[in-house]
Amino acid sequence: MFSSHQAAVACARAFDLFGHLYRHGLTPALWDQVEGLPALSAVMPRPYNADAAAASFQTLFGLNVFPYQSLFLDPAGLLGGAETERVRASYRQMGFAVDEDSEPADHLAHELAALAFLCQAEAEAWEDGRADMVARARQLQASFLDEHLLAWLPAFTVAVQRQGDPFYAELAGLTLALAVERRHSLTENSRAQPTLPAGEGSTLPDLDAPHTDLDAIAGFLLTPVHSGLYLSRGDISRMGRAAGAPHGFGERRQMLRTFLRSAAEFDRFGPALATLQALVDETARTLGRCGEELGSQAVVEPWLARLRATEALFQKLTAALDGPQGPQGTATAWPRK
Repeated sequence: MFSSHQAAVACARAFDLFGHLYRHGLTPALWDQVEGLPALSAVMPRPYNADAAAASFQTLFGLNVFPYQSLFLDPAGLLGGAETERVRASYRQMGFAVDEDSEPADHLAHELAALAFLCQAEAEAWEDGRADMVARARQLQASFLDEHLLAWLPAFTVAVQRQGDPFYAELAGLTLALAVERRHSLTENSRAQPTLPAGEGSTLPDLDAPHTDLDAIAGFLLTPVHSGLYLSRGDISRMGRAAGAPHGFGERRQMLRTFLRSAAEFDRFGPALATLQALVDETARTLGRCGEELGSQAVVEPWLARLRATEALFQKLTAALDGPQGPQGTATAWPRK
């Protein structure tokens, strides 16, 4: 049984290692440390090739799932802005100096480094017999986890696991489990209570409004804090193939717009909706399992609520598909190009 001091030291080391993996990938310098963790060692690429490892890292985090809090929580779904500044403000409060030369403050690697910093500060306070500093470090950890990392890590984890890279799928799951376990150990009679910006369903596209078209639907779906989904390039490509609708190339927004428009053009909008609904169902099931395994439905419930609202939108779209009059008196049949 770990003492509180030993637990703080172990968490500092784990958060620091995970942060380096999200920042640099599985490099030769990190190989020995990772091999010492059985769960990750079991899915390490063997034989190891540094170039292949770098390519896998870039494909996942440089092209598909971008590990930034702002992309998951910002109402505009854009990098930077108010969410990044919120993270900076928390760093200033805890006295953590972040180097943004290579990555913005809300990159997952920086957030894990900040937690490692706080855990190390707690460990040193235990060594010095400073109960006041221990309490302060633990309070800062709990606040940072609730207000930042645990608010978006469940959706990020599910998105990573869907991309099919065994090593990073395992790393994402371990990161979420460690964050939840750490949060629950910090305060007595208080569990993790992350919240998401904007109210459930408040940003759903109004299908009755004449300005609501396929671009509006695409914009909603590509904003995780609204739809509950994170759609990667790979996700959109797979949906396009499944629905038999071209998706094009380029950045995610353009790919999804092309997918929806081509589905409408080639009479494949019904199958396109079905692939989106299947993705919502799969994401909800995965989040539900995560909540059960972590013993914390509160961590995943905010994202499940957004997914339920998106499912209701799909049901309305399906009902309105090519009909003379859709739900709630929609005068124009969908798809509306």
